[in-house]
Amino acid sequence: MYQFNLPFAVVLISFTAPLKAASILAPKQDVMTSGFFTMGDFVRGYPGDTRPTFRVSNDGAFGVTGAETIYLSFDSADISTFSSQVTSAFLTITSKSGGFNADAGAENPFLVSAHGVNADPITSITDNTNTSGTVDWLTFYTDSILASYPVSSTSIDSFGAVTFDVTPLVNDWISGANSEFTIALTGKNDPSGSDFLHGFENNSETPGSSFLTITTIPEPSSIVLSTIAIAIGLGVRRRNPSN
Repeated sequence: MYQFNLPFAVVLISFTAPLKAASILAPKQDVMTSGFFTMGDFVRGYPGDTRPTFRVSNDGAFGVTGAETIYLSFDSADISTFSSQVTSAFLTITSKSGGFNADAGAENPFLVSAHGVNADPITSITDNTNTSGTVDWLTFYTDSILASYPVSSTSIDSFGAVTFDVTPLVNDWISGANSEFTIALTGKNDPSGSDFLHGFENNSETPGSSFLTITTIPEPSSIVLSTIAIAIGLGVRRRNPSN
């Protein structure tokens, strides 16, 4: 017969681990619209526009109809890589001074909300770079920005990176409930009554200042780990049967 000398045990570990994977997506394009823009140039911030700062305003700020709005569009090919609903999706964008002394602060916070849209702002809004557009910027703002999900609003009270929970919107993109891969950032839901012209980085001018972080649980989520630890000097010896 054989006898196994095992100074260390053979260990088999098997468990289910919901490991999470994160994907970072950069905006394909980000632009801004504003009631303060004139001369037919109503959509600004394209690469080469030398506009490092965008602004978001509350609706009707300083008596101007509508709200200054940032539109961030994402590549449909990137979204198509997700075959099932995601665990979370957060838009990060860098808050900075808007340059007009109308920024939010600790004593005067500004509620900015992230919205889906029902049309592509780049191709829909008429301006000097898109004379074939179908609507003006204000009509798009009024009719094409969808209601924001409750979780998708963030109170801005300082400068630096801020995040918006856009998980429901991204899951609508994945399911096909919304086929416009654009996020609108606007202050149209701000209840403060203050006038804001708060600034944010233009990602086209400062790459990396805006991005979408999507977290998923990979399929299959069950991962089996097997570890066998055998001591050095493991011996197998044959023992003769006793007489």
